[in-house]
Amino acid sequence: MNLVNDFRNWTIGALVLLFLLLPVGVVQGQNTAHLTVTLTGQTLTAGFNNTVNITATNSYSSGSVYPSNAIYDVDLAVSVPTPLQMLGDNHWHYDSIALQQSVTLSFQVYAPTTAIGNSYQGSVSLTYRQLGDISYTQEIHDVGFSVRGWISLKLYGVQLTPSVTSPGGNVTISGNLLNSGNIAAYNANVTIESKTLALGSTASIYLGEVDPNIPRPFSLLVSFKKDLPEGNYSITVNVSAIDTGRPTSPYNAQQVSEVQIRKPVVQPPSEGQQRNSGLVGVILEIVRYLWSVFFGWTTLPSPLWLPYPYLSAPAAFICVCQAG
Repeated sequence: MNLVNDFRNWTIGALVLLFLLLPVGVVQGQNTAHLTVTLTGQTLTAGFNNTVNITATNSYSSGSVYPSNAIYDVDLAVSVPTPLQMLGDNHWHYDSIALQQSVTLSFQVYAPTTAIGNSYQGSVSLTYRQLGDISYTQEIHDVGFSVRGWISLKLYGVQLTPSVTSPGGNVTISGNLLNSGNIAAYNANVTIESKTLALGSTASIYLGEVDPNIPRPFSLLVSFKKDLPEGNYSITVNVSAIDTGRPTSPYNAQQVSEVQIRKPVVQPPSEGQQRNSGLVGVILEIVRYLWSVFFGWTTLPSPLWLPYPYLSAPAAFICVCQAG
């Protein structure tokens, strides 16, 4: 009997010792996940370093023999697929994460322009132990990324020709629109806004597609109200366009210029114009013509040549004819 008990005790001791000497392993594919992983910033803009935030929460709530439900020696690793590039280290370590506690990490991901319009799947791997566990548990959570292009509209070279006009006058507004982004803008429209514009005046022009880094010139004629007081008035040039991938989020650019409204100045007639006006002017023109025909002179003689310089124009005409 003692021999049997000794053999049993020896066998149990050997098994316990063997179990303790076994290497620590990693158990994958646990049925119930302990952690909830959320991602922000997963929509990447091509051509930029994008900040991505990952939050891991210990949300395990099922009945456990360990009341704390905390996890220990937590290693968190992030993987992003090519052509995306993760900047810096992709591993983080935490001594423990208590139940309902969250940890948040930030990193940057660069997306090339060749990735525009595509979606990619990465992963977050978490390895940890619970209190009393010998083996590690690993959870793998999938995270998705999408890449979009960007549009940047700029107005430059805006001119008003002429910069000074009269009430009811016209001005040609011209300029250039540049899209300095990396995808085309669509439905681009230039609109002129001002309280000075006449009703029915053309105040917009449609440009359509604006490709990246190719200037698009525009020009349109606007008319002003006829009853405008003199002064300087603001003219606002607005541009709007859309990204076909996000048509509800328009892009805009704006520039403000000034136009001066000034009434035209009416010049009074000169002294010569006043003297030659009316019937007397007509008669003098006839006399000048006849004088040039008969005498070859283009100018009339001085009034001192006439015997009576105070004579009226008809009398002067008769005297000239008699002298001829």
